[in-house]
Amino acid sequence: MKNNSNKIIGLIGGMGPYASAYFYEMLLQKSNKLYGVKNNDEYPEIVIDSVPVPDFISEVSKLEQAKDMLIVRTKKLNDFGCSVIAMVCNTGHILYKDLAQHSNAPFLSMIDLVSEETNKRNFKKVGVLATSTTINTGLYDKVLSSKGITVMYPSVDMQQYHEIVIRDVIAGENADKHKQDLFTKTKDFVENNQLDGIILGCTELPLIFPKDKFTNVIDCLEVLADELLERYYN
Repeated sequence: MKNNSNKIIGLIGGMGPYASAYFYEMLLQKSNKLYGVKNNDEYPEIVIDSVPVPDFISEVSKLEQAKDMLIVRTKKLNDFGCSVIAMVCNTGHILYKDLAQHSNAPFLSMIDLVSEETNKRNFKKVGVLATSTTINTGLYDKVLSSKGITVMYPSVDMQQYHEIVIRDVIAGENADKHKQDLFTKTKDFVENNQLDGIILGCTELPLIFPKDKFTNVIDCLEVLADELLERYYN
């Protein structure tokens, strides 16, 4: 295995920082597992811009400010020579089209990749766990429905609970305390709606969600990592 010195993975992160750090480690572990990487010079070159954007996820009034910041970062990653760029945030994909049009390098859509994976698994009815903003803007609805996949969302109370979990992860709090409740609430959600699978549609959720207790979970970070490494090593 040799490093592809002409390729650089560019990541727009920081939304939130712990998810970005977790994703970086995931890329390294998958490089070992999937591509047999052993030495320093075999790992992918990765540029991570952890951007301290204002909280436009809960305050829509800050959306334009966040967009301007992320457009600048997209251009900088292109100037750095990144061969592929991705954003480690589902809700941030509200701005995906604005950012992608300022990138010469391919700018991957995590929403599209997750939807393609859902279709590959032949899921016909899925539940999406995400921020209220991701849900309310219909980021996953538009793509999944075009593939004939029915999308179900948790109740408003459960969405509010997810917001608490997500905020704890972003803040670096002890989110492990939520694992049992997440399992119980998700199990009921799956059974009550007869779902084929669950999409973890927020990058904080994979850090805490009990994936080992469910058989049909699509982790947005896993899907994005697999695609980035496929493009890097092949």
